[in-house]
Amino acid sequence: MSHKDKKHRETVKARFLASLRHHLSGLGEKVERDFSQTNFDRELANLTGDAVYSKFAFNTPEYVLVRLVGRISISIGRRLGEIYDKIPRFVAAARFSLHPDQVAPVLKGLELDIALRQSMLSSADSAHLQSTINKYFPAARKHAGVGIEIRYNFSSNDSARLRKDVAMARYVKAEKLFPVYLVFSGISPRAEAMSRLKRAGWAFLTGNQAAEFAQALFGLDLASILDEPLIKEEIQREVGAIMSSMIRSYAFQKVLEGYTLAQD
Repeated sequence: MSHKDKKHRETVKARFLASLRHHLSGLGEKVERDFSQTNFDRELANLTGDAVYSKFAFNTPEYVLVRLVGRISISIGRRLGEIYDKIPRFVAAARFSLHPDQVAPVLKGLELDIALRQSMLSSADSAHLQSTINKYFPAARKHAGVGIEIRYNFSSNDSARLRKDVAMARYVKAEKLFPVYLVFSGISPRAEAMSRLKRAGWAFLTGNQAAEFAQALFGLDLASILDEPLIKEEIQREVGAIMSSMIRSYAFQKVLEGYTLAQD
């Protein structure tokens, strides 16, 4: 690895670690707030006073816990999504010597995660882009570059989101860019939603293929970065603390207390 590549990798690691700390800190604060006695009592009171939930006997501590855990799951997804959106964009800009605004253009009011236009690249970088596209998509037609959307996971059938992705495919093709959709996680992919977006023009790469493509195109190897001892240790420590805080929270203990009393 050249000195330049090592320096770039260290910069990416530092940026990733800063982003990771920011999002995990926010998640920890949300757990402390959402699972507190004040919030738990408010949720239970709202369910009890509701004309629907109370009639269906969902005004219980157990269901409050279900709601709170569901919200944390959504929040985790959003934070992972932000990490996987922003870090590749930063890496792509650095790899191809572009300004962030050039890498993430706004098309018809919608921001594209990454755009690489051959007209903005050096001859060597343009050839690298072309050969990478040809390697992964041999049937791809001639294009002026690539337009990339990135998701850490693709498990939502949200109709508004799908409409935006369908529209973005049109805008990307109108710019003569080849549309590529990267999904880094292979858990729970929505086949019907992916089929709809494929019909709209997106070429999908998921799981290991998405990671390999990102590494081949702009040198982003998130898997190896996540396995770095410093980063791996920090993730395990912070996530472990967040999960432990959730289990020790008033909300969890209130439900466990109820079951203990019932068994006695």
